Amino acid sequence: MMRRGIRSSLRALPRRDRWHMLQEYAVGEMNQEEFRKLRVRDGQVTTLVESTSSTPAKTIDWASWDSRISNKEVLGCLKSFHEQQSVLLEQVLKEDHSASIKKQTEGWELFDAAVTSCQKSVEKSEQILKNGARALWISFQNPPISMLSQSEWLDADQYWQAFVEKHHFYHNHLACAVEDPESKDYDAKQKADLKRNWEAFDGRGTTRQNNKLLYQRPSFEYYDVFRGPLIEHMIFYLTKTGGDARTFPEMMPTKWYAEIYDVRFKLYNVLQRRKRQVHEATWSRESFHDFHPHDMEHDGDAYYSKLIAKESVATELCAGRLMGNFILFSDTYVPVQSGTAFYRAIQTDGGKGTFYSLGADVNCLFYKPAGEELSTPDPVECFQALADHATMTGRKFEAGYAAAFESFTEVLASRKEGLGGSWFTAPGESSREAFMRRLKKSDPAYDIYAAYAEEHEERWKAAKALSMDEAMAQMPEIERKYKIECDEYSSILFGLKLRAMLILRTHTPPGVNDEMAAAGKLEQAGSGSDGKESLGTTTP
Repeated sequence: MMRRGIRSSLRALPRRDRWHMLQEYAVGEMNQEEFRKLRVRDGQVTTLVESTSSTPAKTIDWASWDSRISNKEVLGCLKSFHEQQSVLLEQVLKEDHSASIKKQTEGWELFDAAVTSCQKSVEKSEQILKNGARALWISFQNPPISMLSQSEWLDADQYWQAFVEKHHFYHNHLACAVEDPESKDYDAKQKADLKRNWEAFDGRGTTRQNNKLLYQRPSFEYYDVFRGPLIEHMIFYLTKTGGDARTFPEMMPTKWYAEIYDVRFKLYNVLQRRKRQVHEATWSRESFHDFHPHDMEHDGDAYYSKLIAKESVATELCAGRLMGNFILFSDTYVPVQSGTAFYRAIQTDGGKGTFYSLGADVNCLFYKPAGEELSTPDPVECFQALADHATMTGRKFEAGYAAAFESFTEVLASRKEGLGGSWFTAPGESSREAFMRRLKKSDPAYDIYAAYAEEHEERWKAAKALSMDEAMAQMPEIERKYKIECDEYSSILFGLKLRAMLILRTHTPPGVNDEMAAAGKLEQAGSGSDGKESLGTTTP
């Protein structure tokens, strides 16, 4: 059958002279004249080809080219390549391709066997179709269960009679072909499924069906079952109090739960509005919230673990950059690394303050305004300044990320009620002491921060006061190094962002929002070339 199809398809291919008949479709004298000219040119080409086919092809006069070309190596390569190709073409032309094709007949037995198998499958399918049609006709002719009665039809059909006597109604959730609800095997299967489902839900090896309900459990068992609320409540507790996870209470104040709900629905309001805009704009079959995996049940843990790890690395890099120039913990001074920052620093008090240098290896000057010491800035004000700076420099936050960031700073600012107006430090405590007090000694980076805090204190004890002229003389070199530092830091952040995107896309199908874009924009806002100075002066 395949051979016949191949032969028929070859016969269907048009010959070269068949296209001449298309002249009948040429409309107008101009088109007909062009077609006649085309046929004349085709005849000339055909005549030329036929006249030259009998004459042998001209050979290359290598001696003539040898006298013309001075580069003998190139000529030798061309000559050897031409000879190799000529030999290959002659061998190909000498072969009898039609004979080699006719020899390839080994696969037809497999094809004939496949055709026979398909014919048997078709016969089996026709038999199944007939049986199914017969069963459907019988089922359609049977009356509904509610209309059954002790009639001649029911007495004659023993199967339906036994069905009505046993079940009285049709079980659509049973595989009636293999399951019998009245058998002991079916009862054992139901008990095994119940135990398996309970084990998967509770996970404590219990098989009692009358175990405690969720509202009867203590909080630690509730958090053991529901890990999501545990993470949510723990993050709020640590942000609200600045305490330790080891002192997490069994029951938080009711007001805090209300605040958690307010923050949650504030975020959902922003995310849902964003999702609706994307969904209505793209008319896609399904849409997902920003910063959420598509399959929360299976990929949620891995997704958020990698997201938190990425944010943690970015935070450590930011802290490391501040530590490189001893800006971290120098919250009572204004760091100056550019001309614009220098100008804005002296604007705070009209240039009445003093500049300090921590050494030639520190690429930063510190300005202490005259009068009272600088107070710790408010978290919400810092976020607003950072968001305004990002917007003015063309790096706007994602809506969901901005809402979460703002809610986080608002919870931080709420600490002031219990800390006498402070949200980070206790009264009379420096930022260095507060940071080291909150840092766990089991933290892998504890020794690094401890060594930095000690060196930071020593550097400030040996700090050198500079006059205005001396500070201005050092600014060009400091600003040059600062720009190099910003470029290197941006390259590092770009590499981290690219790696995080590749990891996340192993859990996220293509075509969705880039959840890491907002975090990357936040990092770039602190390391870009435009407006860097404002970040250095407003949020020391």
